[in-house]
Amino acid sequence: MFSTRQFVALAAILQAATQASAQDLKEQVWAVFAYTLYGDRVPTALPRPNILTPYGANTLYEAGSAFRDRYVAIHSTDVSPSTRIESISTYALEDEDLDILSTTDPSVIASAQAFMQGLYPPLNDTYDVQYPDPSYLMANGSFATAPMGGYQYPPIVTVSSDDPQSVVVAGQDNCFLHQIANADYQASSEAQQMIQESDALYNRLYIQALSGDFDRSSVNYANSVAVSEFLEYQLLHNETLLHSVSQEDIRLARWYADQYTFATNGNADSSLSSPIDSSAIRTIAGQTLAGSILDAFDTNVLYRGSSGKLTFVFGGYEPAVALTSLVQLASPANGKFYGRPALGASLTFELFSLENQSFPTYPDPSQLYVRFLLRNGTTSPEFQSYPLFGHSPSSIEVPYSEFKAEMQAFSLNSTQEWCLLCDSTSSTVFCPGVLDDEDDGPSSSAASSSGRKGISPAVGGVIGAIVTLVVVGLLAAAGFLLLGVRVQRGRRASLEEIKGGIDLGSESNLALREHAAPPGKTARP
Repeated sequence: MFSTRQFVALAAILQAATQASAQDLKEQVWAVFAYTLYGDRVPTALPRPNILTPYGANTLYEAGSAFRDRYVAIHSTDVSPSTRIESISTYALEDEDLDILSTTDPSVIASAQAFMQGLYPPLNDTYDVQYPDPSYLMANGSFATAPMGGYQYPPIVTVSSDDPQSVVVAGQDNCFLHQIANADYQASSEAQQMIQESDALYNRLYIQALSGDFDRSSVNYANSVAVSEFLEYQLLHNETLLHSVSQEDIRLARWYADQYTFATNGNADSSLSSPIDSSAIRTIAGQTLAGSILDAFDTNVLYRGSSGKLTFVFGGYEPAVALTSLVQLASPANGKFYGRPALGASLTFELFSLENQSFPTYPDPSQLYVRFLLRNGTTSPEFQSYPLFGHSPSSIEVPYSEFKAEMQAFSLNSTQEWCLLCDSTSSTVFCPGVLDDEDDGPSSSAASSSGRKGISPAVGGVIGAIVTLVVVGLLAAAGFLLLGVRVQRGRRASLEEIKGGIDLGSESNLALREHAAPPGKTARP
């Protein structure tokens, strides 16, 4: 029999061994999914192309460099395991390591390009000897390099609103019921109260700074996003703005724009009366983005880390606001998430495990975890972690199985689901085709019943291209043969083009706002 003293000694030894084992465990990142907002750009209110500015390009380049430093680069002080993704190419960009998706908006594409320049700089900048790749070797024994010191060309996939993949990067666009939900909100008592309360502010702003670029009727709470975008751009690029407009009024304009954005794209617990399920429709962009996150991580698990290593999606603020609302980042404990993220901000999800081996092998899914991190522009260049799904700050890491179950509760798993939920069968080119495929194809039904059905970029692109060609061809034939007139495809202004994006002008504005209420109002709980 052990004495009491021996039991105490044994317990101490076991405790010490457990602590030593825990101290030896280190994080090994296997996959990363990041949604990144475009950078500073020319606002839609100005009669100029809506392009990324040099300041915005530099912001995105710095963001890409930060991702390179955390997930790609090898440092002299590195030890394994680490946050560097296992087996990822360090110097030369390998297409199989990356999945990059962007809208066709020029400022978003340029943001993606600038980001990737930071993630994988010209090869001559990072590799000081001849890179050992057979494709660089010429028949005469010399070596060739790409222009601009070995510039690397990232495989950025851009998707227009006619492509089924567009529901991933901008799920709110072309969603018919989302537009109805926006109209419902604008007619609600909450919105009408905001319109009345803000009328004096917008009248003042119109007189002081907006009369040359806006109609008076468009300077109001319903158009608060475009107004704030314009003011933030001018604050950054026009030194005379503060001579006529106060910092307080600019802050208030930003606050109202944030409230409008959250009310129309977040607000997952909305109690507004509506003939449709407002909370489900308002967060539609976050639901499609959530499905894409699950697809990326499922791919990484399926192929044991050899695929799905880095997934980047570039777009506007609506999907970001919707997603943070759905994963309960927008909460009384994190009031800063009730508005728009900073331009150039990255919402990042890491799939990782805890390892104690120098060269870890891919773990069992039960040993995988997920955490959320925010890199919030140049003001907050570090990756800051936040708890998901209402967990306490001490529970940053979520077991992969729990993360998957939580996300599946609200994610959309296919383009078909989006078409049905949005009631967009007549407002999009691709919905009739993908819904017919679901109804007529037994293999499609079997896939849906057996598990998740992801939105494949390749399949989605092919479907979109075929449907587009068929529809346009039929319309053209009808025009020429029956009417004898030329068919011309006009450019349809969307809600996004009317509202515009938000450019956070100054360094001090590149952080998520705490959403302090304007004078006389209390902050959102």
